[in-house]
Order: sequence, then C-alpha cells, then structure tokens
Amino acid sequence: MKRRTLSAIAVSAFASAMLGCSFSVGTDMSNTGKPANTAASNSSTNTAAKKDDNAKPKLAGKPKPTDGTAKTANKKNPVPADWIYVYDSAKGYGFSLPQGSEGESTTIDGIDVFAATTPAPSEIDIFVLAYKDKTLTKEDLLNDAVDFLEGLGQKVTPGSLKGESDEYAVADATTVHPSRGKGKLRILVGTDVTDNYVMIIGVEEERFAANESIIDAIWGSFEMWSSGS
Repeated sequence: MKRRTLSAIAVSAFASAMLGCSFSVGTDMSNTGKPANTAASNSSTNTAAKKDDNAKPKLAGKPKPTDGTAKTANKKNPVPADWIYVYDSAKGYGFSLPQGSEGESTTIDGIDVFAATTPAPSEIDIFVLAYKDKTLTKEDLLNDAVDFLEGLGQKVTPGSLKGESDEYAVADATTVHPSRGKGKLRILVGTDVTDNYVMIIGVEEERFAANESIIDAIWGSFEMWSSGS
C-alpha cells in the first residue's frame, strides 16, 4: 500500500488548526431536506382498515405538563429536521449535514480535506479526505484514516470493515488522545475507479450512543459523483 506519511502530517496540521475554531460555511452548499435514511416510515403497506368488533377505544391526547422537568427514558439527541447538502464539484462528492453546521476545506498535496462540526447539542466532528489513486483498496483507505488520526495525536484502534456495497465499507474505531480523552468514530471509505473518499465522524466516547442516529444519517447520505477518470 502507498502510505502518505508526509501528506498525512500536513493534512493533520490543518485539521489540528481547525479544531476548536469557528468554521465558516463554504459557498458550494445548498439547502436540502433530511437525508432519506433518517426518514424511515413505520406505516403499514396495507392501508385498508379492518373492522374489529373487539377493538379498543382510541386514546385522546393530553397536553404535556408545563411545570417541572421530565426525565426522558431515551436520552439520544433527536435527528434534526433541517439539513443542508454539502457538495464539492471538483472532487465529485456530496453529503448532508444538519442545518447550522460549520466547516471549511483545503487541498494539500492533492488531498482535499473538508472539516466540519454540527451544531449543539450534537457537536459531531466530521472529516472528509478525497484523493485519486487507482491502486488503493478499501483496507488501504481505512489505514489512511488511521494515519490521519494518528497525525492528530490520537492512539487509534480500528475495527473491521463491513461492506455496504461494492463501492463502500464502514468501520468503527476508538481513539485515545493525551489531553482530550477517549473518542469513538465511524469511518466510511469509498472508492470508484481512481477516486477515493474517507469520511471520519466522531465524538467523545460517552456521547457516541446519544448521537449515533445523526452520525448514521450523515455517512448514509454520502454520495460519489465521480467521473471515473
């Protein structure tokens, strides 16, 4: 595998500089609806109501109390209703992020790096690396993700890739940073002829479960618009 050590160091330096900063949204971005994979419906395909002589009476809704604080059983952050579509026409990829996300991109040694953070309360970090190399496999791309994260000072323990399709695979990883503690990531790798994409999405380990639905919505919306050249 062709390792990109020098490029990884330079790219990681850019990423480190962006962490903790206020990102500005790029101009190549348009509003869109929520990603399709977050809008799953539980409605039955059989819409005809069947008469049931023993049917229970319908429940009438009541307003929620206005006093006190409720203790919710499921403390996951809700999937946002409003999303924007991030599209890089030069590198041929696009994906959706919650409205209010902030980010920017740069190119170092032929590697396009996009970094963004979703708005509170989720505050999920996202990195996308895009570059051309027809010799790379999905395992190579996962290793590139590890190199990138190690360049940020992380100790990385990647899991195995799980194939989503011929073009895509996903793996989870855990990280340990000397000052920032433990993190958990979901890494999407995609390859199409000469075009390669690595998407890294993560938060602190203790916040991963609460934000997993949003994380899955983000990587699940990723699209390659590559030319194959």
